[in-house]
Amino acid sequence: MPMYLTRFSYRPETWARLMDNPEDRREAARSYIESVGGKLHGFWYAFGEYDGWNLWEAPDNV
Repeated sequence: MPMYLTRFSYRPETWARLMDNPEDRREAARSYIESVGGKLHGFWYAFGEYDGWNLWEAPDNV
């Protein structure tokens, strides 16, 4: 299966919500990716232009 490297950013409102109610966003990403037949290989937060990256694989027809 092809591998995908996805970058993401959160809006300021999302950061505020996560500060008030912390949650593991890795699990949300994993749930979505598995729903399309994929597998999450990595989920990282970062500093810079993007807030994070994830590495996943999925069927080529996704």
